[in-house]
Amino acid sequence: MTNKNAKVSSVDMSVPRGKVVRGYAIERMPIGRFLKATQMLEDAPEDVLKRLFPGAEAGDVLRQLKGLTKDGLQALFMRAMTVLPGYAVRLFAQLSGIDEDALLTDPNVGLDGLAEMAVAWAEVNGIENFTVAAGALLDKVRRMTGGFKS
Repeated sequence: MTNKNAKVSSVDMSVPRGKVVRGYAIERMPIGRFLKATQMLEDAPEDVLKRLFPGAEAGDVLRQLKGLTKDGLQALFMRAMTVLPGYAVRLFAQLSGIDEDALLTDPNVGLDGLAEMAVAWAEVNGIENFTVAAGALLDKVRRMTGGFKS
């Protein structure tokens, strides 16, 4: 529910409502979509490690990482190159609301288009404003609480 009598902030006025990049609408994201994307990220480290080290347990992964040779590192890098881009596309699809298959199959998108879309998404969603405001909030909480205790 929106309050029609609410004042429009300078942030609202400076952040564009939407853009079209490579034929796709990049729009402001509801907070719920962001929360859903962060839930996806919770599972990402475990999923990525399972794909990079198939069949290995957590302790085995650490041992394999410690014992990596130059050839082993190159092989790991190549496996990562096949796993990580899929996560990036899936995450951007979740954040932007654009169909993942469209991002993967539309030749008009490509790597450069995906990067352009991500920049537009950050601009439209005021990510710079958010990080500044979140940093100010964190500073204020630290001052109020005397810092965080471990």
